[in-house]
Amino acid sequence: MKMKHRDIKESLREMIKRREKAIKAGEESNEDLLDILVESNIREMEAKNMGMSIEDVIEECKLFYFAGQETTSVLPVWTMVLLARYPDWQSKAREEVLHVLGDSKPNADGLNRLKVGSP
Repeated sequence: MKMKHRDIKESLREMIKRREKAIKAGEESNEDLLDILVESNIREMEAKNMGMSIEDVIEECKLFYFAGQETTSVLPVWTMVLLARYPDWQSKAREEVLHVLGDSKPNADGLNRLKVGSP
């Protein structure tokens, strides 16, 4: 377990250093969460000479990863609970899925076209 922890930290450290180097060199940004975090930290360090250490950035990355996993795993469970609780919405959702996706496999484009229950 300690080896996995060390490997993950080292992998994150390398990714962060590559991103810092790319941002400082003015290369195209990926505009993902890591780029936003690293770029913000670089600006903070330059402006106020204070910011997060690389260890802090690593911990933030781990936090977002695990929080995202938790959210992703809980959402389908609550969706099923709510659909079971409200059969009328379950019927509406089923009809829409069949109408929008038909017999095709769900993909990002098709899922984005689903509107039942959306705000």
